[in-house]
Amino acid sequence: MNVEIKRIIDRLAKINIINPYTEKVLLFITLLCIFFLIISQIGLSNKTTKTFFTDIEKYEGIDINEVEDSLSKGEVFIKLIDAKPSKEIKILLNGFETHEFISETLSIKVRNNSLIEIDGTAIDTPFKVKIIDTSNNIATRCIGDEIEVKSNISILTRIFLK
Repeated sequence: MNVEIKRIIDRLAKINIINPYTEKVLLFITLLCIFFLIISQIGLSNKTTKTFFTDIEKYEGIDINEVEDSLSKGEVFIKLIDAKPSKEIKILLNGFETHEFISETLSIKVRNNSLIEIDGTAIDTPFKVKIIDTSNNIATRCIGDEIEVKSNISILTRIFLK
C-alpha cells in the first residue's frame, strides 16, 4: 500500500499546472496592477489630478489641516410654521436626534458640514419649518429657506462655516 501511495504522489508531483509562460503573464499582470495602484494613489493625493480620477467636484469631509475649523460651532435659528410645538417633531443633526420642537423657535448649535433634518414621521398633518436667522460664521446662505414636512424626514439644509 505504501508503494501505491508513493506512486500516486510521484505522478502528482510531475504534473505542471502552471507552465513558465503563464507564470510570466501572471507576474506581468501583478506588476502592472501594483504600478497603477501607486500612480492612482499619487494622483488622488494631488488636488489638480484628483478631478481626473473622480467626477466629484467638491469632496465631503474635511482636510486634516482644517481640523480646528471643524471644531468651531455656528448657530441656526429655526421656526415652526403651521403647527403647534410638539415633542413628536424632532430635529436631526447629521442623522442623530438632537432637539425637539418644544417651542415655536429653536436655536441649534452646528459644526462645519452639518446636515439638519426635520423628522415629522409621528405627525399626520403637514407643517413647515423655516430658517429665520444664522450666526455670522455660517457661510451657507440659508436664511429664509423653508421646507414642508409631510409625515416624513425632510432635509432642511447643510451648513458650512466660514
